[in-house]
Amino acid sequence: MGDDDNSNSRSQFNDDADENRIVQQHLLTNISRKSKQLFWYDIRNFPDSLLIEILARLPVKSIFSFKSVCKHWQTLISHPSFCRFYYSILNSSPRSIRILDRYTWLPNFKEFVNRLGTKIHSSSEFSVLFLATYEEQQPGAKNQFRVLAMSNGLILCCAWLPTFVYYICDPLTRQWITLPSRKPQLIGPISDGLITRVNEDYTLIGYTIVTVELLKSQSNYVNIEMFSSGTGKWIIYKLPCDIPIRLWNVVGHPIYCYGALHWLVSYDEGIYGMLAFDPYKDPKSVRLIPLPDDRDLLSKYLDSSSQLCGESQGTLRYFEVAHGRKQFYLFSMWSMKDYEKGEWCCEFKVRRSDLHSNNLELSNWLLDGWFLPLSFHPLNPNVVYLYCMEPEHIVSYNILNRRLDFACKPIDRGQSLCSVIPFVLPRWPVLVPPIATDKSK
Repeated sequence: MGDDDNSNSRSQFNDDADENRIVQQHLLTNISRKSKQLFWYDIRNFPDSLLIEILARLPVKSIFSFKSVCKHWQTLISHPSFCRFYYSILNSSPRSIRILDRYTWLPNFKEFVNRLGTKIHSSSEFSVLFLATYEEQQPGAKNQFRVLAMSNGLILCCAWLPTFVYYICDPLTRQWITLPSRKPQLIGPISDGLITRVNEDYTLIGYTIVTVELLKSQSNYVNIEMFSSGTGKWIIYKLPCDIPIRLWNVVGHPIYCYGALHWLVSYDEGIYGMLAFDPYKDPKSVRLIPLPDDRDLLSKYLDSSSQLCGESQGTLRYFEVAHGRKQFYLFSMWSMKDYEKGEWCCEFKVRRSDLHSNNLELSNWLLDGWFLPLSFHPLNPNVVYLYCMEPEHIVSYNILNRRLDFACKPIDRGQSLCSVIPFVLPRWPVLVPPIATDKSK
């Protein structure tokens, strides 16, 4: 750092004595046990290296509040090297996760963001997070918000207002941007996915939103609309599919894996497969990936709520629950073996009699309990979360020891868990890049 910078920093501290006292009170107050006398140290003599060591060990909320102390501190904290150093310290610490309900009813988007920011960091333990109470979800609610997708700590959501409005928000800072409105080119219901790209300094360098139109009848074409932060506009594609596909019964949220988004869809009398789309591949095309062939015959026609497909440790996984068939396997799971060939590998098939639990209440329900798969653990490949309807619990299933454990209770009783999204709490806020202006207009 140059002499001019140091001179400017000292000048700013001399001009504002109150500012100096606040900083000293936070970081450098030392009370002697013997004399109980208050000692002060002039922080202007602190080397930058020591100051960074102290700041990087504070909670992220405190770090960002200290950016307003002075220009010098703002420069230190805003430098990309500070973020990398902060992450290096936190590498060994555990990360917290939540499962977010995709649907919520709130009066306005500001309230939506405020609840997300306050509740999501209330505990370091696993929880299912609902953004609206059961009373707020009753008929007559003014607005409905949907959590559409997660990527690199950012949340894509939308509001069902007179027009469809998309938002991208950061739950740490509670800041958001509003995306340009879509033109009414896709007339049917839609399903949305989000892809973000982050550089080595954990700075967001771009994002893409992919919207698929859902059709009740079979079709050999898939209508996809895509928004890119690089172009700042929506572009629609009508892409051919090898066989007729019915997109009405899209299950769950889109899954990002192997550089593409995947939707679990039906394409032949209720049989499910996966629709894959890579937005960065040209020419644009879609691909249909069948689900595992060695599934039980009867389970091929299971209700969509009994199926779970998601990404785990960079691999696609498919998990299935077969209810009420004690002669068949209750839990089954496959992992993608060869993505290019669409080949799956069966990881396990478990009967009810193979399950056990250290929880007495759960143990009493193992032979009759009704389970709905919710989510793969986003960090632990050996854990799957399920909703046990009686008793009303969220449980974790450990793949290695076949044990069911109590995870938590739903925050608000009476809410249905029709669709959830796993979310790893970000450790550092993400700066959302500005939307490019469409110069063609």
